[in-house]
Amino acid sequence: MKKYILYIYICFAAFTLSGCKKAIDENIRPFNDKSDKELLETLDGLALATNGNYALMVTKSAGDSQYSMNWFNLSELKGNNLLSIVQAFPQTRNDAYIYNNSPSQGPTASFWRMSYRLVFGANKIIDAISDGKGAAYDQLKGENYFLRALAYFNLVRVYGRPYYDNSASNLAVPLSLSSMVDKNYQPKRNTVKEVYAQIISDLEKAATLMNQPRTGNPNNYASKEAAWALLSRVYLYMGGTPTAPQNEYNTKAVEYADKVIGANKYTLLQGTAYSSSFAIDGKTNKEYIFAFRHDDANGNNINEFLIARDVFGTTWQGEYAASPDYMAILNQNPADLRLKFITVENDKRITLADKSRNSVNKYNFQQIAPPGGFDFSAHSRSATPYLRLAEMYLNKAEALAKSGDNTNALIALNLVRTRALAPAWTTLTLTAANMTVFQAVLNERRLELAWEGHSSYDNFRNGLPMVRNYTDYSTNTPLTVQANEKTVIYPLPPGEILMNPNLDQNPL
Repeated sequence: MKKYILYIYICFAAFTLSGCKKAIDENIRPFNDKSDKELLETLDGLALATNGNYALMVTKSAGDSQYSMNWFNLSELKGNNLLSIVQAFPQTRNDAYIYNNSPSQGPTASFWRMSYRLVFGANKIIDAISDGKGAAYDQLKGENYFLRALAYFNLVRVYGRPYYDNSASNLAVPLSLSSMVDKNYQPKRNTVKEVYAQIISDLEKAATLMNQPRTGNPNNYASKEAAWALLSRVYLYMGGTPTAPQNEYNTKAVEYADKVIGANKYTLLQGTAYSSSFAIDGKTNKEYIFAFRHDDANGNNINEFLIARDVFGTTWQGEYAASPDYMAILNQNPADLRLKFITVENDKRITLADKSRNSVNKYNFQQIAPPGGFDFSAHSRSATPYLRLAEMYLNKAEALAKSGDNTNALIALNLVRTRALAPAWTTLTLTAANMTVFQAVLNERRLELAWEGHSSYDNFRNGLPMVRNYTDYSTNTPLTVQANEKTVIYPLPPGEILMNPNLDQNPL
């Protein structure tokens, strides 16, 4: 990455010195107006720099779109919870959905650059804080270990094969773990196994260091519990397939889920508190463990994909609605509170006689026009949930089911299911439905975690196909993508390979 790392440094320095004048939060906002050296010598400066790293996940930077929106695009659009109503425009908005995987037109290049800006920003602070300086310093260092782990976990899922698939030999992304690099730095891609090992190491270190949690908006910052929660997810991804489980890792997934649950800091919201939980400010959501914070100036652009609009006659925005396949599962229980996350509305762009659509309202909190007047997007202040307590119960249920402990898997599964007012599964009802406990868990993950970045990964990491039993605006043929197909992962951006010839490309 001869020029690549220099480019990252320039972007980091520009972000530091010229700053981003857009607000993020009363606490989380980009740092500015100080040199690196001065900024990273004081506790206040380190806190500002860390806040700038959080800001990278929701702001636009150097011409690249939001990290949070790119992540939604690359993760959720490859799944089967969304239906494309119309041709998405521009190309970056449907590249993942149609499995085109364009190295140049898709969002992959922007996601790569934003990810490595976050990695490099975290490296700067990790390197600047020596061990043993005190709890406040340790907390900030731990937060940056968490952010680096989060960035690499998302990167390895986008560019690396599922863990069960030859993780010791299949390539992922380069591990860059120091801010001290020279102009000749051109790293090769590390293997999937090596990247996962680094993620685990970073999260374990983060959990050890974070003993002075932030106040004010705790779920917008990393915490010990957030590190445990991400460790639970990471180990679940390492837990093998239903036919070839890796129970050493499944046990760890349960262990860390139990740590989060046992901390008693988070609550499975009930009743109307749950059905309205995505319609409130994310920082007050008692179920969120970690979420990306949005505000007026840095709205949640995911909202653009999901709510139908006719802005100056444009066809894009609101291109995607809840899929018929997803709605068929959800509608099996008319009392299911998750039906509240769907708004039925008309969309005149639909060419059929029935122009109704099932719009997703999970990201509709305080929908606003950007400062300075309305443009083609109407953002919202909705948080982007990344880790929730419900996932911990579902991680535990899946890992136990793979390990053969169906009794305890059902207990964890039904805690999530019954709080949504869906009937509890029993061995008798599962038999009648011709389902295994594992299949019931995957179905529940789909219902509960829809549109939060899990779609497709839950199938592919288990060696299962992603199946769309429905058609969309462009095709009359349902889609099936097997877990071993090359389109499951994205190609590396060609521009990065030009700058660093040591980067081997994924199969095209």
